[in-house]
Amino acid sequence: MATFYEFKKIVGRMFGCRNIEENENDIGVSIQNRYYLGGTSDITDFTISNSELKELYDLAMSMGNENLELYSSSHYEVAIDFDYYLVSREHYPVVSDDTTNGIKYILGFPTMEYCAFLLISIADISNRQNSRRIPLPAHLMRASDSIRRFGNDEQELSLQNLLPRMIGELSLKIETTEGKSLGAFRKYKTSFIFQFMYRSALALIEFPNIEEMFHLTRTAKERIDFEQLDTPPLREYMSDVVDYYKLALSSNDAYIKYISFYHIMEYFYDEVFKKKMINDLRDKITNPGFSYKNDDKIYEMAMFVKNRLRMNDESGQGNELESLKYVLNEYIAIDELKNRISSIDSSAVLYYQSTKVAFCNAPLIPWTDMQGVYTQIARRVYFTRNSLVHSKSGKNQERYKPYKDESELQKEIPLVKAISELIIINSSKII
Repeated sequence: MATFYEFKKIVGRMFGCRNIEENENDIGVSIQNRYYLGGTSDITDFTISNSELKELYDLAMSMGNENLELYSSSHYEVAIDFDYYLVSREHYPVVSDDTTNGIKYILGFPTMEYCAFLLISIADISNRQNSRRIPLPAHLMRASDSIRRFGNDEQELSLQNLLPRMIGELSLKIETTEGKSLGAFRKYKTSFIFQFMYRSALALIEFPNIEEMFHLTRTAKERIDFEQLDTPPLREYMSDVVDYYKLALSSNDAYIKYISFYHIMEYFYDEVFKKKMINDLRDKITNPGFSYKNDDKIYEMAMFVKNRLRMNDESGQGNELESLKYVLNEYIAIDELKNRISSIDSSAVLYYQSTKVAFCNAPLIPWTDMQGVYTQIARRVYFTRNSLVHSKSGKNQERYKPYKDESELQKEIPLVKAISELIIINSSKII
């Protein structure tokens, strides 16, 4: 975990102090009063004491944590992604006190120890990446913005008043009078979240990880080359599949993206399956070894059709998996697919070759196996899709769990995006 001084340096940077030494000195902060509604002079100074920071660091480190959950035997806290609170902050905190069972629920700005935990987690990312500079999102480095938005005539400038608001997100806190396990806290959390959503019709969503919470791994989009947009389209594309593509690009939700891209593949199932069936039958009936007078050959033909059309095979996948494989063979060249995937995410091709999709046990993709690569691509895509759309409790090991598995699903998007784009292009007609 990050050291105290790494934590202290992050706090210093948030308040514009960039040269924090590894000593016991306090941090002196100066804020221009044009940002502070209660200011009476040009500059307002306040101090963040080293002892205050050390106490906060020790408290956060003394508690258990798992991903974005911070907990002790009587306290649980987790960050909540809830944009609606930006409209009416005066409504928070929302407090629900179950006095009968000794459980209090608080939805509002995070506690100081949770803020410290988040900043320590950010520092840990830098340590894992062997980076000399700790990444910080832009909004965490603008203390003046938080003062301008939240300052008032009665509010004293202090770390206690500013840090939770600078973090910029809400958290759900659960406090109990008796010691509880992490599993029990999670059940209470689920109960509160459902009841809140049911009564408000607003979604309370957990961030999948610290990177997504603060957008630490997102890179700026490449500058658009507007000159290349002057080239008129030379192909005619199917409007239905373009609509699916548009829906996928317009959503930030990995689930919607994946399903929308899959719909593009699914659109061609019947057409390609029919084409494959006709070609295979034509090959059989024109084969010199076939005779309509030979009963065995006729029966062999009937069994071929029966087996090809059956809706369920022994593994229960039906002919959709075969149809997907036919579509891939019809429209996708492996080298072209790898190049397109790499242009979206340079590490994805190797990732698909070395890492299964854990939540559905979807297989690796052996790019160099020209005989088996299409089958394994189809299985990886189809198993993942099934995990998204089927939610039987009896298949818990193969079921996609929203939010918990979201970051892993996000890694599958370059694959289905590249496949969909090549299908759209290679199924089009020249104008």
